[in-house]
Amino acid sequence: MLEGAGLGWLGAALLILAGYGWGTRVSAGRSPLPLGWMLALTLGASVLGLALTIEAFLSHQDGPLVTGAVGALAAAALAVFTARE
Repeated sequence: MLEGAGLGWLGAALLILAGYGWGTRVSAGRSPLPLGWMLALTLGASVLGLALTIEAFLSHQDGPLVTGAVGALAAAALAVFTARE
């Protein structure tokens, strides 16, 4: 079972994936996934990821929280600015 840092890095990955997913949704003119579903998926992944990274941070491991937060912003920006038309 994952513990401590492992769950924190899983949370960081969830934050990055949620950021990328939201960035692709924002940049797309149309999406196969309705806005409500996309919002629920990204919000769920973000909340779970943030909870896991905060738990790791409180265990004195700040790497997952910083990586997840910065990575989510970078992934969203990457998805928006490299969108295919």
